[in-house]
Amino acid sequence: MVEDFKKILIVGAGTMGHGMAQIFAQGGYEVAMFSRTQKTLDKASALITSSLDTMAEAGVLDEGQIPEIIGRIRPITSLEEAAQGVDLAIESVLEDTEEKKKIFGQLDACCPPQALLASNTSFLNIFEFLKTSRPDKILITHWYAPPQLIPLVDVVGGPQTDKANVEAVARVLRKIGKRPMVLKKFIAGYAINRLQHVMTREVNYLIDNDYVTPDQLDQGVKDCLALRMAVLGIFCRYDFGGLPTRTIHPPGYEDAPLDYQPVKLHALAKKGHLGIKTGRGFYDYKSKRETELCRERDIRLIQTLKLLDSLEAQGPIGEVPKDG
Repeated sequence: MVEDFKKILIVGAGTMGHGMAQIFAQGGYEVAMFSRTQKTLDKASALITSSLDTMAEAGVLDEGQIPEIIGRIRPITSLEEAAQGVDLAIESVLEDTEEKKKIFGQLDACCPPQALLASNTSFLNIFEFLKTSRPDKILITHWYAPPQLIPLVDVVGGPQTDKANVEAVARVLRKIGKRPMVLKKFIAGYAINRLQHVMTREVNYLIDNDYVTPDQLDQGVKDCLALRMAVLGIFCRYDFGGLPTRTIHPPGYEDAPLDYQPVKLHALAKKGHLGIKTGRGFYDYKSKRETELCRERDIRLIQTLKLLDSLEAQGPIGEVPKDG
């Protein structure tokens, strides 16, 4: 039961790990946040403090709660020590098969026998290569950045995973304010990442062939696609537009090739322009610190989430048919 979960272990304190540690601590759980280096833990702790300050400023968190929340997070460089007494361990390290084998082997040896072990992998089918003494307790919880704010978490069990354990993790996620999407079976990229993959190919094709600029595309998505999807999703929007009787492309419609390789994106990466962490990507961020940029992003996300929550409270526009 959810009430039986008391301590959470987050393995990896990088881009995703610190946000996951933060939201579990906000939910009342004791959290061990593991990284091999103190430098990574120090940066993670600074980002957590900044994020909590931003939430308090935005009115979604009482400023007086911050010391208590931070007090629930224990940054630690010893995995053996961090794993003591945990009920759920979530791995958030490199997307590398051998690295995940190594981490899960260590977790299997260090964590209590009843602990559930989860991976934040974006696309690897861990159920094909992980070897542990607890296959019924292995699952995937795939989070989206920034994990302390984005409600969606993909939850997937493997062929040997006990469904009760999948349901237990979903309940824990709901308790901390997440909206888990429990997939019936594993597929690389899950649902939303697969949609984003198709979009990534198309948007890079458009900018590489000079049909439009990155800033124009960003504005267009916010003005139309994101706006409509925020209210209706995908399939409800189809219903409002009228379901097509056949799937065709309009005359002259041209898809990007399935194997399309981005040109401008790869050129930026080759120059070391990797986004806010280096001060430049498709946009220039050098005038602001990373914590300041994250704060501005989070304030806008919080404002949008408040609006979406008010829409959700009104209930769905349509109902799911009983016959599926």
